Amino acid sequence: MAGSRKYDLIVYGATGFTGAYTAEYIANLHNKNLKWALAGRSIAKLEKTRERLVSIDPELKNLNLLVVEASNPESIDEALKQTTVVIATVGPFVKYGTPIIESCIRQGTHYVDITGEFCWAKEIIDKYHDQAIANGVIIVPFCGFDCVPSDMGAYMVVKHIRDTYGLDTADVKVSVVRLRGGFSGGTVQTSLGMLSHSDAGAAARNPYYLSPANGIDKPRIPWMRWDPDFKKWQSLYIMAMVNELVVRRSYGIYTKKNSTYGKAFRYRETMSFPAIGAFIMTFIAAGILPILPYVLRISPILRFLSWMLPKGGTGPSREAINKGGYEMHFVANAETEPYDTPIRVRGIVRGRKDPGYGDTCRMVAESALCLVDNYDELPGKEGGILTPATAFGDVLIKRLRDEGGMDFLVEKMN
Repeated sequence: MAGSRKYDLIVYGATGFTGAYTAEYIANLHNKNLKWALAGRSIAKLEKTRERLVSIDPELKNLNLLVVEASNPESIDEALKQTTVVIATVGPFVKYGTPIIESCIRQGTHYVDITGEFCWAKEIIDKYHDQAIANGVIIVPFCGFDCVPSDMGAYMVVKHIRDTYGLDTADVKVSVVRLRGGFSGGTVQTSLGMLSHSDAGAAARNPYYLSPANGIDKPRIPWMRWDPDFKKWQSLYIMAMVNELVVRRSYGIYTKKNSTYGKAFRYRETMSFPAIGAFIMTFIAAGILPILPYVLRISPILRFLSWMLPKGGTGPSREAINKGGYEMHFVANAETEPYDTPIRVRGIVRGRKDPGYGDTCRMVAESALCLVDNYDELPGKEGGILTPATAFGDVLIKRLRDEGGMDFLVEKMN
């Protein structure tokens, strides 16, 4: 499909905080062969975003601008029939994402986004997965910090164990050992909507909520514990719920394709803390989070929090984005016989910018470019509602290493 349409990709939501930074990331690639455009509701705001891009690359002064209104399917179709891939950055996706997905399936256009909205993802999987396969359309949510480092890190250590030792993986545990970043108003507002969703409780009770195949992981509260591999106290990582669901969907999709991670594969994420921090996060995990979805369904409380907290369109400063960073460690055990020597590896995923903005823009842009430049190499060519690991596999890891400036490392543990 690449090359047969007017545009290789369109950035939809280019006037928003993350959308504009994503457009800047693409502009900084200085890829003269890339045919792309900006899309959003306001032509005046799109022109302001384009002005920012011209300061990076003067040749972008003629970059095309497309007016797209989420409530107008005709405007969406008109834009998406012209492009190979759309990058969707407009949230909440439960409100603005579905019309874009529907148009992509109608127009045969591939799709990536930055959502972390697992309840919405469940809805589109149930409604559109089979139709996307039938139409050969690749739809990939979760292509930002939700959930590329987790999904691709787990994929990396599983594949390393298989390629190096010819074995499946028994389990992967992950710790976020360093995290420095801010929040945008859009992320805060989306999180409120996600937690108040009527299905949020069901997702918490079912580790395989998004997966087409069940495994042996059980619901759990991340009680504080000392981990000898990470050498730190471990407790709740606030993004673990969505990351774990997506990794298990990757496990399920590969299992259905007879390329399983492991017959009894288990996965869990925590974050490293000092003892007092681990205690506080355990209190939040055990005492607050289980009731929060029910509290947020009380309309006056939800409206008050939405009013009080930052609004969409705001976010960290450019200086703060550039000073951010993160590091995640993955400890994986191979499936070995009881009398065999255990085989363990450590994976490291590291980024050098604010994870939610500097590197989310990097991840979603490179995900889209996988579909533009490397389509024939992708494991997910059959289409469907996929995950980063099942859609892109090694291709995305290579792009993020080479063009994206992230680290993906694996080493054997003693």
